[in-house]
This record gives sequence, C-alpha cells and structure tokens, in this order.
Amino acid sequence: MRLLAEIDITSEQLYDDKGYPWQEWDRLRQESPVHWYHRPGYEPFWALTRHEDISWVARNPELFSCRERTAIETPDEIDPWEMERERRGQVYGHVADYPAGLGFMDAPLHRQVRQAMYPCFTPKATAAMEERFFELSTSYVADLLKKLDEEGTADVAHDLAGRLPLAAIFELLGVPNEDWDHLFRVHQDTAAAFHKGYKQEEGEEAMARFMRAMVELDQYMSALAKKRMEEGGANGTDVLSRLAAANVLGSPLEFHDMSYQLFNLVQAGNGTTRNAITGGLKALLENPDQLQLLLDDPSLLDGAVEEILRWTSVAVVMARTAQQDTEIRGQRIRKGETVAMFFPAANRDPEVFPDPYRFDITRKPNRHIAFGGNGEHRCIGAALAKTELRAMFRALLPVLPELELHGESKMLVLRLLISEFVQLPVRRKAA
Repeated sequence: MRLLAEIDITSEQLYDDKGYPWQEWDRLRQESPVHWYHRPGYEPFWALTRHEDISWVARNPELFSCRERTAIETPDEIDPWEMERERRGQVYGHVADYPAGLGFMDAPLHRQVRQAMYPCFTPKATAAMEERFFELSTSYVADLLKKLDEEGTADVAHDLAGRLPLAAIFELLGVPNEDWDHLFRVHQDTAAAFHKGYKQEEGEEAMARFMRAMVELDQYMSALAKKRMEEGGANGTDVLSRLAAANVLGSPLEFHDMSYQLFNLVQAGNGTTRNAITGGLKALLENPDQLQLLLDDPSLLDGAVEEILRWTSVAVVMARTAQQDTEIRGQRIRKGETVAMFFPAANRDPEVFPDPYRFDITRKPNRHIAFGGNGEHRCIGAALAKTELRAMFRALLPVLPELELHGESKMLVLRLLISEFVQLPVRRKAA
C-alpha cells in the first residue's frame, strides 16, 4: 500500500485517464481527513475530504478568505488566467488580483454585490421560468433526436447539454436571441487552453484561441453592461438592471465590476449545469432501475435532480486562505495557509450518505454540497440550476428509454475546478 505522502489527488492526467480519484479520497477521509499535501509544482495546502469539515470552512468565511486564492494550480495552468487577469487590469486600471467576480470577494463586498443580484436567483423567481425552460428543452431534445435519425449517433455533451444553461443565463441578462449560438461557440473556445480534447481550428494555437475568445466574450459583456449603466437600471428587474442600480459599499458599481459579474455568470452558469445534465443522463442510462423508478413515478424528479447533483459533483475543489491560526480535527492551520475543499469526496462521505457509491434517486435526506456548502459563498445560481435540470429531464424522460450509450465517454478536469464532459455519444436502441 502506498504511503499517505505518496497519494496523488492533483495530477490532471490521473483525472483524465481514470476519472475522479475515489479510492484516494476514501483513504484520506478515513486516515487523514485534514491532510498536508505537498507536491512538486504546487504550493502546499491542507486537503479536506470530509463533509463536516468542508461545510464548516464554507460557513466561516471570516476565517477563510477567497480573495487570495480560489484554486490549486500548477505553474503551467496559471498562465492563461494570469494573462487574462493582467490584461483586464491594464484595460481597466486595477491590480491583477482584483476580485473579478463573486467567487473572489470577501465580505462585506461579496454580500452586497450578491444581494443586488439575488432577487433574480431566488427559488420563487427561478421556478417562474421553469415552463419557459421546459419549452426550450423540448426543442433541444427534438434537435438531438433529429440528429440521431439523420446520423445514427449524437453527442450529448456538445449537441444537447450546453444549450439550456446558456439560454437561461442569456434570458436573465437580456442577451438578444440572435446572439446565443455565436456566444455559445465563443464560450466553448475559452476552454481551449486547458482541454486536451478540443481540436485546434485552422492552425490556431490553444493559447491564442483562449485569449481571442476571452477578449470577445469580455467585450460583449462589457458592451451589454455599458448600455445598461447608461440606462441607469431604468427600474428593470433583470440582473443587469439590478447591478446598474446597486449601491455597494456606499457607491455605484464601477463599469468593470458590472462586466466582470456578467462574464462570470456566463462562465459559471453554463459550465456547471451543462456537465450536470450530461452526467445525469449518463447516470440514468447506466442505472436502468433508477430510470424505471422515475418513469413509473415522475414525482420523483426533484429527488432525481438532487441525486444527480450529488453523483456528478461537477465542482471539484475550491481553495481558501486562513486569515488567522485555527484548528480542524486537531490539525493546526496557520494564518496564510491554504485549505482545499474536495466537494466530490464530501459527497461520498459514508457518515452522511449511506451506501454513497449507489446512485439512488429516492435518497433522503440528501445533504450534498455540490453548490459549495451552505455558507455565504454557496452558488448564487443553485436554484436556477435545479430548475434547469428539472426542465431538461422532464423533456428527456419520454425519450430516455429509447437511448443507449454508444462508444467512449470522455471527461476532463479543468484546472481541478470543474469536471467537463467533452463527449458522451448516444444512439437509439435497436428495434
């Protein structure tokens, strides 16, 4: 048996080849749940793998800051994002580590910016959009079936899953419908510098493709923000209007703050839900007993959505920096040290989830932390994501019995932040 000091939970090649390192996480959770992880190429950090510990860190933002670090990275992975942050700093005249989005903010700034947007993301507000999302999902599923009929196979990851999450965010932001398809392609290109699975296009190098896409997406969102700021919010109730009218720390938001919030909503709102849709479809096809339960009783859909979120655990790890000396399970965490919360490991914690490696749409309670725990940094789009998943699987449910997985599925991990399905081929079952 390998020594604990030799366990690898950061190699992207490991994730790309084998998927999540469940066995390694299980062992750490059992033997060293607060584990000092030191590997060449990484700044050392404390790896947390238990549900209770991760939830505690998430609920204590005054002890663990987002401002300094939100990811664990290797030098090669830092470059694209560092370049982008430096570019923004030069354009807008601020330091490179400026908190460009909710995920990088501490209180009280985080709380006030979040409160400005939150009315658009409440369970009540997002539930009101479910029928619109169901309508969109039905059309997207019809397009998938058409491709299956014409070509014999289709890729759920590319041909279906990404369309509704972007559409939902674009509707919240007021992006014109005619721009949706183009912006979806641009968004895909922002992953080019990290995903080995994406092909180069017309000789364009990955880094150049990444920077071009980031600039284009940033410019589009900036133009949208500028327009709404000129309108002064105009008493609107959409996200942009609320941000334009917000008073944060005694002042209106700066233009670049507006554009950063929009940019991050597009990035985060699309990636996580898109991959939960893909992973959820895969889980249902691989667990026909659970699919049959759902077919027999569609009222189980809410539970199925919660289990899909736990099972897929798309968000991999988030880092925080200790603001003072503290202690977790007898381990002293010194001020300035990093703790890394491994959410998938927490969502397989047997102390919280009996038989955690069983996909069970009737699981109750289901206290997963797929959205980052229940602290103030819990994903602002949690209710929106659940609404989208309900709408999409309502549309998919009648056709899922006709489908089967076909060929190799492929999942990559982007900077250890998020897992990304780059392909999930399906076909119709033989008659």
